Amino acid sequence: MPESPAAEALVVGRIVGTHGLRGEVKILPLTDFPERLGEYRQITLRWRDGKEEAHEIVASRPHKNVVLAKLKGFQDINQVERLRDAEVWVAGQNLEPLPEGHFYVHEILGMRVVTVAGEEIGPVTEVIRAPANDVYVAGGLLIPATRDAVERIDPDTREIVVRSRDYLEGEEVRP
Repeated sequence: MPESPAAEALVVGRIVGTHGLRGEVKILPLTDFPERLGEYRQITLRWRDGKEEAHEIVASRPHKNVVLAKLKGFQDINQVERLRDAEVWVAGQNLEPLPEGHFYVHEILGMRVVTVAGEEIGPVTEVIRAPANDVYVAGGLLIPATRDAVERIDPDTREIVVRSRDYLEGEEVRP
């Protein structure tokens, strides 16, 4: 995934196919809040080769585990077929605020991790999206983003307070 500088943009989905003959695309949500995907109107499509295109969603609706979207200027399946495998990005200023206690990945990256006792672990260098919960990588440790491991996250001080280094023992990053 291309890196997104801070809140400039965030990947929210990927086009995984077409739907019907009238130019709709299937977007697989890559977000904890898939219902919001249908609310975005201005998007940027990005491919692995770095190519980008700005588009406007003129209509959308949920369908099974995807969102069906109609993009402005696309009228048939042949026009949208080339959009397959593009990531769907939304500009930072268009992102909806998250509920209390939830954070965008770009907000967590770089946060300082310390123990309750004040021991420095290091900055968060990676967030691994796992099925059960996210995992923060900091100071060579894997920190499950659970209430058992994380005492609190303070966005104002950009600090994550974890239970203890001992609690995280055995959770080292392995090469």
